[in-house]
Amino acid sequence: MHQPCQVVSLILPLGLVGLLIAASIALHRVRSLSFPISTATSATTIILPAITGVTLRGAQLLIRGSPGKRNDVKVISSRSAIILVFLLFIYNTFIATLALTYMVPPSSLKCNLEGRWAWLFSHKNAEMIQRIQYRHQCCGFNSVRDRAWHFPDARHAATACHEAFGRERSCFEGWRQDQQVTGGLMLLVAIVGFLFKVLVLELSQTHHPLQLSAQSTLLANGDERSRDNRGRNEIEYHDETSPHRHRLRYGRFDI
Repeated sequence: MHQPCQVVSLILPLGLVGLLIAASIALHRVRSLSFPISTATSATTIILPAITGVTLRGAQLLIRGSPGKRNDVKVISSRSAIILVFLLFIYNTFIATLALTYMVPPSSLKCNLEGRWAWLFSHKNAEMIQRIQYRHQCCGFNSVRDRAWHFPDARHAATACHEAFGRERSCFEGWRQDQQVTGGLMLLVAIVGFLFKVLVLELSQTHHPLQLSAQSTLLANGDERSRDNRGRNEIEYHDETSPHRHRLRYGRFDI
């Protein structure tokens, strides 16, 4: 039992670091490719691995407690651990639900992405649109003529991007796939964090089975000794108050 716990103690920090890296990549993609994903949502995904590690460690300490604590204190500690784990579960569910909305359904993705592209185009954000077009070797959103960079003006027609770079496809499909990958990274962080929680808490319940067995044996022996002592006291009390015992004493005294 100690060997699995040692393995988990080594894997858990590495896993949390891996989740932190995955969440950081997701945040970088959101910022660099201007997805319709709030920065706050990406930031909460980044801090999820750190919160998971701290919460799991605190829950372990509360569940194990210390041998000198009273039973009522141990019950309170166990309830506090359950509350911590429950709050972490809600947090994981929140991140996973948001991540799914960035992956499906396709109709909703197109609506959100088109709204984001329209915002970039209306604000003349040439840097961001150019970055997306360069990444996917595309022009425009729905077609090579649809709100592409170069922006239409006195010197550039709506087909300026297509004529300048010879690109034949629009950017929607590639941009949507990038957002789905980013949402998948966020979902991965939430799911793996949840699995870590289940694994660590399961092992914490069975971390020292021999110690728990010994403690149970000591408690059982203590209860048995208490019952034996109570039995002896009752027998001595009845013997002392028995009339027959008084008669024997009187008789012994008369002799």
